[in-house]
Amino acid sequence: MHAYTGCDTLSAFAGCGKLRALKLIMRSEHFQEVFRKLGQSWELSMDLFKKLQAFTCKLYTASTTTEDINTARHQLFCAQRGKLESSQLSPCEDCLFMHAMRANYQAGIWRASLQQHPHVPSPVEHGWARNDDGQLTVEWMRGSPAPEAVLQLLSCSCSRRCKLPECQCMSSGLKCTNLCKLQKQSTPRGGP
Repeated sequence: MHAYTGCDTLSAFAGCGKLRALKLIMRSEHFQEVFRKLGQSWELSMDLFKKLQAFTCKLYTASTTTEDINTARHQLFCAQRGKLESSQLSPCEDCLFMHAMRANYQAGIWRASLQQHPHVPSPVEHGWARNDDGQLTVEWMRGSPAPEAVLQLLSCSCSRRCKLPECQCMSSGLKCTNLCKLQKQSTPRGGP
């Protein structure tokens, strides 16, 4: 549970502390069994991930009946009529899978800590990646952050020039769109 809910090597779920997670686990033998399995194998099985996904749904909304994180995320967004910060939402399935892989890897390290010569695979492909300099970095997600149609609706309000860190588009790793302030100013009236 410690690795999954955030530790020195893993991020935590915003707004969901360890006490909430612990209480949820203490009330459920099913979730206790789920966390007993974390780190037993270096590979995160889809079965274990589905169970961690169900736990995370309950972590964010105790009364939910869904076990699909994307559905739970959508339900929470709709229940709040969109009036919430992104940090109040659960991670999407792609991000949660990467998080679960990192938690499983960390739990595996801890399980092997009493072995004299443990076999520990590289963290790459377990939720981490190597950057161009060879440094280990967190692999937050593997898919696109949003459908292409939604990405086209994003915009920045840069006044002189788009540059990091001010430009919201660039900070998100995206290109400026026709909705951006500077793009609108350079588009002739009457169409693109």
